Amino acid sequence: MTRQARLGLVVLIGLLSAVGIMFVIGSQNSLFADTFSVRATFNQVAGLQNGASVFYNGISVGRVESVRLPSAPGEPITVTMAINEDARPLIREDSRALIQTDGLVGNVIVSLTDGSPGRPEVADNGQITGVDPFALSEVSDRLFTSISRFDSVTVQLAGIMGDVRTGEGTLGQFLYDDRLYESTVATANTFQATVAESQNTLRSLTARADELVSVAENASRGVDEILTRVYTGNGTVARFLNEDEIYTTFLSTAAQLQEGAAQLQTVSTDIRAITDRLNQAAGWGAVGAFRFSENMEALKHNFLFRGYFEDRGYYEMAPFEVREAAIAEILEDLQARERRLAEQERQIQEALAEIERLRGQIPAGTTPGGGQ
Repeated sequence: MTRQARLGLVVLIGLLSAVGIMFVIGSQNSLFADTFSVRATFNQVAGLQNGASVFYNGISVGRVESVRLPSAPGEPITVTMAINEDARPLIREDSRALIQTDGLVGNVIVSLTDGSPGRPEVADNGQITGVDPFALSEVSDRLFTSISRFDSVTVQLAGIMGDVRTGEGTLGQFLYDDRLYESTVATANTFQATVAESQNTLRSLTARADELVSVAENASRGVDEILTRVYTGNGTVARFLNEDEIYTTFLSTAAQLQEGAAQLQTVSTDIRAITDRLNQAAGWGAVGAFRFSENMEALKHNFLFRGYFEDRGYYEMAPFEVREAAIAEILEDLQARERRLAEQERQIQEALAEIERLRGQIPAGTTPGGGQ
């Protein structure tokens, strides 16, 4: 083989290799496949560049065609992706585009999520929702802030532990003061005893539950028997409901009791008025007696009348003192009578209340004689 032939063979092999490499790269980057455009907007793209791979559930389905800057501050960044036609049925209008990193320190890529089967396929040059990437700088800032706070908490905790070691504060006293510890233990023991007593009481009540139910059933049967006797005409209440004479006598007695109560009320009012007048008179009498007593006391010490009072007896009771004792006795008697009248009035009021209660127990529509 001549030199020219070998040179031509090398050139041919190089051309074939270049074409093969181009086809491989083109197939990986969808350069020769049918594609359609999809747009997504982001607030930040974390270094996403043109030509970055687009994946669907880990499968490469396209590439990033362009990353366009916003036209004004505050507006989102528009990323245009070229997606293979084979993946069109998988990309729906509610699919989302996520900017992620291929590994911990790998290239920035776009990952597409599934859409709802009921939603239509995304159109050519259509738009889907973009999800902003995870900002590592924000994580580091938060981490530094957390570390600073942790350092502050550590310093405070060290101070607290120092106070505890020296026996200061509640925790330090609890750990190093025997009296506080013993008081806490005594309180805990008292609480345990109280809980045990409560449990015993509860068990006792539970054990007596059947007995209580039996008592309630007996009481219910007793009430039923009383009602049966009332309806069948047996007993005092039944006779009161069914006999005209007893009912008429009852009403007459009630009227007389009410009349007597009114009279007692009038008498009580009169007695109170008399008592008030006597109290007033006693007050004036006390004033006069006091003044008379002062005058008599002055006469007792006067040298002209001293002999008279010594012959009469210096410690004998004076007439005004006798009158005062009589007035006090009369007042005490009036107050005792007033108390007796008040007690009788209270008893009459209780009797009237009992009558009203018995009237209220008469079934609606029932008249004396058992008629409805």
